Amino acid sequence: MRAFIKKLAFLSFLFWFVSISGNSQQVPSYNYTTVDGLPNNAIRSLFVDSRGIVWIGTENGLSKFENGRFKNFFETDGLAFNSCWAIAEDKNGNLWFGSYGGGISVFDGKKFRVFTQKDGLADNRIRHFYPYEDKMLIGTEDGVSVADLQTFQITSIPSTIRGNDLNYTAGFFEYENRIFYSTYRSGSFELRLKGGSYEAVKVNDWLPIYSFFTKENQLFLSDKGSIQQLSIDQFLQGEKPTQSFGQSVVWGHLNGVNQEDYLIAASLFSKDGGVFLLDKGQIKDVGEWLGVDSKFILAGAVDQKRKMLYLGSQDKGLYQIRLDDVITYNSFEEREVKGIAGDGDILAILSQDGLQIQKKEGSFAEVYSKDFKKVQSEFYRKFPHKIPKHLDGFFELDPAIPAEEIEYYELHKEGESWWVNTNVGIFEMSLEGRIRTYLPVHAYSIGFTPDGLLLETNPYAGVRIYSNPGNFEYTYFEPELSNTPLQIAKVVKGDQRTYLASVFHGLYHWDGQTFFSYKNEGLWKESKFKTMHSLGNGILLLGTEFGDLYQARVHPKFEILKKWPKEDLLGSSILFIEEYKGVIFIGTELGLHILEEGELRFWSEEKGVFNRIFKTAKRIEDKLYVGLDEGYYVINLPELIAKEYPPIELVITDLKINGKAVDQENFRWFAYQNSRLNLGAEENSLSIRFQPKANLSNGRLRYHYRIKPGAEWTEFSEDALIELPYLPAGSYQLEVEVQDLFSGKITSNQLLRFDIARPYYLQWWFFLLMAVLLSGIFFMIYKVRLNQIRSESSLKQRIVEIKLEALQSQMNPHFIFNAINSIQYYILKKETKQALSYLGKFSKLIRSTLDQSSQALITLEDEINYLKQYIEVENIRMENRVKWSIEGDALERKQDLKIPPMIIQPLVENVFNHAFSVDHPNPELLVRYEILSRNQILCTVKDNGEGIKAKKGSSHQSKGMEMIREKLSLLPGYTEQSVEFVSGKKGTEVRVIIFCG
Repeated sequence: MRAFIKKLAFLSFLFWFVSISGNSQQVPSYNYTTVDGLPNNAIRSLFVDSRGIVWIGTENGLSKFENGRFKNFFETDGLAFNSCWAIAEDKNGNLWFGSYGGGISVFDGKKFRVFTQKDGLADNRIRHFYPYEDKMLIGTEDGVSVADLQTFQITSIPSTIRGNDLNYTAGFFEYENRIFYSTYRSGSFELRLKGGSYEAVKVNDWLPIYSFFTKENQLFLSDKGSIQQLSIDQFLQGEKPTQSFGQSVVWGHLNGVNQEDYLIAASLFSKDGGVFLLDKGQIKDVGEWLGVDSKFILAGAVDQKRKMLYLGSQDKGLYQIRLDDVITYNSFEEREVKGIAGDGDILAILSQDGLQIQKKEGSFAEVYSKDFKKVQSEFYRKFPHKIPKHLDGFFELDPAIPAEEIEYYELHKEGESWWVNTNVGIFEMSLEGRIRTYLPVHAYSIGFTPDGLLLETNPYAGVRIYSNPGNFEYTYFEPELSNTPLQIAKVVKGDQRTYLASVFHGLYHWDGQTFFSYKNEGLWKESKFKTMHSLGNGILLLGTEFGDLYQARVHPKFEILKKWPKEDLLGSSILFIEEYKGVIFIGTELGLHILEEGELRFWSEEKGVFNRIFKTAKRIEDKLYVGLDEGYYVINLPELIAKEYPPIELVITDLKINGKAVDQENFRWFAYQNSRLNLGAEENSLSIRFQPKANLSNGRLRYHYRIKPGAEWTEFSEDALIELPYLPAGSYQLEVEVQDLFSGKITSNQLLRFDIARPYYLQWWFFLLMAVLLSGIFFMIYKVRLNQIRSESSLKQRIVEIKLEALQSQMNPHFIFNAINSIQYYILKKETKQALSYLGKFSKLIRSTLDQSSQALITLEDEINYLKQYIEVENIRMENRVKWSIEGDALERKQDLKIPPMIIQPLVENVFNHAFSVDHPNPELLVRYEILSRNQILCTVKDNGEGIKAKKGSSHQSKGMEMIREKLSLLPGYTEQSVEFVSGKKGTEVRVIIFCG
C-alpha cells in the first residue's frame, strides 16, 4: 500500500515552487474617513507636533487627531480659512496653519491669530512653511514672506513675487548654511536674509518642479511623471539633471523609523500614484504592504517616537500605519487558517483549501483539497477490503464527501513529515508536500508519542497507537478500560510522556506502556479542558472550557503551580497557548494575553490590529504565527517583549462645574492648566473628562479613581469621564490610576486638587454670630420669663398666704368662742380650781395658736403637740371621758415633715362638739398620720360617736369642713378625693390627704 501511495503522489499531485510574493503581506494599518470624524476626506497637509498630536489639514477644516479621536476646527473657531495646505511648528511651540485663500492661522495652544496680505503676506494662498533660525519662511502661490517669531511681523520679498500662477513655492532646503527655495516654473533661488533687507538670487532655471527633497548631498526633483536626480552642487551651478526614474508626481518625501525613504505621489491625470519606497535609485510600490489603497497621496508625516506613519489622500481620508516591526499581516488570499507548523527553515499553513508549504529561501508549494480527495478516492477504489468499519471502534467516515467539503482539523510536523487529520482521513506528507501515507480514519485530534508513534483518538471509542501506519498496524485501547482517554480536545507530546486533554474527562498521559487518568486516579478533579501546551520539564499549561488557566507540574510529582481564573483574562474562551523564553502567550476571542514574570499584559483588538478572529497559533523560533478567519499574523516576539512602556500621564481635557464648562482661558494645548480649584459652596458638582497626554501607539486603558487619600478606589472602567455630583464641603484630591493592559502597568496620576467652601451657614463666623445672637435671645427670654415666674409665684404665694391667714383668723375666733364657753361653765359651777387649770391650759393653747396661725408650714411634731393641747382642753370640758390617741408611721418622721397648720384641729373640734352625747358610755377618738408618698400624708380622724347624719342641721360641722376644703384647695395636689367622710351608727371617720414638704 505504501508503494501505491508513493506512485499516486508522483502521478496525481501537481507540485510547484514559485515566488513567495504570491501571498499579500502588510503591516497593521487603518483608514480613517469622515465616518470616523474627519471633517473632509481630501487631505492636503499632515504634521506631528512636539506634543505627539497629529494635525490634519483638509479641503474643508483642520483636525486634531489624538488617541484615536478627532477634534475639528473651522472658521467659526478662529481659523483664517477652512482649507489647510501647510502646517509647521516654530521653535516656540506655536503651530502655523496655511490656508489656500485665507492666509495664515497661528495657534499658541489657546487661540488662533490670523495674518493675511493686509499684514504683509505676499499671497493669501499658502503652499509651504519652513522654520529657519528665529523666523518662519512662508512659501505662497506667488512669492515668499518672512515672519519674525517674536513680533509676528511679516515681510514679503518683492523680488519673489511674479504676478502669475506659475510661481508657487515648491519648497525650501538648506545647504552649507545657505537657504534656498524652488518654484513650480520660475526657477530656484537662494534667499539672502542677512541685514535689514531680504532678496532672492536665482541659482537654476530647471522646471517644472512640483516638489523636491534632499538626501545627503543629492537633490531629487519631482516633475510630471518622474524624479530627476543630481548633486546639490551641480544644481547650484545651474546644471540640469541627467538621471531620471520613477513614476507619477511625487509630492513629498518622508524618513521612516529606520531612515528608509518613503515617497508620496498623486498623478494629475492617471492612477499611478500612491506610496513608494526609494531604494538605490529604484522605487517600489509599497501601498499593498502598508495597507494603502488610494493612488492619490498628497501628504504624509512620521511619528518617530511611536513608530507611526500617517498618509493623507485626496479621496480616501487618513491612513495610520504601524512601522514598529512587531506585527505583520498576511492576507493569505483571505483564506481561513486551520493549522500552522514548521521550523526555522520551512513553514506549513493549513487552510480550508489545503496545505501551503513555504521555504525560507522564498519558494512554496501547495497541496490542494482535490489532491487529498484524489488519494482518498483511489484508496477506497483499490483497497476496499482495508477500509475500517465503524463497528470496529473507528469514528464514522463518509467517503463520498467532495473535495470542496473536506474539513481540516489539525496540522502537525513530526520528524521529516507533515501530518494532517481531516474528515476524509489522516494524511502523512513529506516536507516537500508529497503524500506518503493515507489512513482511512476520521479523527478530530491526533498526536505523537515521545518515540514518534502516531496516536489517533476517537471521541467515543478509545485510542489507537500506530506502530506502522502504512500497513495499518496499531495497538487499540478500548473505551471500556477505565483509563482510556475519551473525547480528546488536544494532544501534546512531552519529553517522556504524551498528554491528552479531554473536554469532559480531564487530563490523561501516555508513559509508553499505559494510559493514566488524573481524574480517575483522584489527582485532579478538573474535567473540562480545551487546549494545552507543554513548557517542558514536566510542566503543562492548560486552558479550561470556561476560561480558567492552570500551570501544573505533572512529573515527577503532580502539583498545581498556579491558577489564573477567568476573571483575570479578558475573554471567555482560551483559544491557544504558546511560550517563548519564559513568556506565555494566551489567545482569547478579545486579543492576546502576555504573561511575563507574574505580570499580565493584554494586546487588545484595535484599529489595524487583531480585528479578525483567532483560529490557531504556533510559535516557530522567535515568531508567533496566529491563524485567522482570513489570513494570519506574524508577531516578532523579541520586538514585542523588548518594547518599553513609559508611565502614562493624564491631562484634563474638559471640566464642567454644575454643568457649565470652565473658561477656556484655563486650558492650553487642550489640557487644563490649573492644579488646584477653589470652589464656592454651591459649586459642588463636577464633570471631568481626561485622556493620556500623548498619543498611544497601542494598548487598551482602564481607569479608576478616588477623591481623597485613603479612600476606596472605584471599580476599573474604560470610560475616561468622572462625574462627581453634589459633593459636601471639604478638600479633595482627585487621584486616577490608569491601567495599560498592553504593558500590564498601572500609573497613578494626581489629576486635580479642589476645595469646596462651606455654605455661609456652616462657616465659623456664622456659628459664632448665631451663638451670640441666640444666647442673647435666650438670655432675654430667660430673664423675662424668670421675672414673670417670680412675679406670678410671688403673687400666688401672697394670695395663698392672705387666704390662709384669713381662714386661720376665721378659725381662731371660732375656737376661742368654744373655749370661753367652757371657762364660763366652770365659773358658773363655782369650780375655781378646774377653771384655773383649764384657763392655764387654755392660755398655752392660745399662745400656740397665735404662733402657728402666722406660719405657712409647721412640723408634724408641732402640729401633734398642738392637737394634744387642744384635745386636753376639750376633754376637760367633757370631764375627761374621751379616750384619745395619736399614732401612725408618719410620727417616725414628725420632725422632718412639714404641713400647713390647723388643718386637723377643726375635725377634732367637730368630734368633741358633735360626735358624743352626754350619755355616751365610752367615747373614743383616734388621730392617725400615715405617709402616702414623698409629698403626701394621710390623716385619719375617727370616733365612735353618733355619726354625721344624726346632726343634719349642724352649722358648726359644715362650716368647719368648708374651711378645711378651702384651705386644702390652696395647696398642691388637691382633688375632690382629698377629703373623704365615712359615717355610720358606730361613728365617723374622716380621711384627709395633706400636702407635706
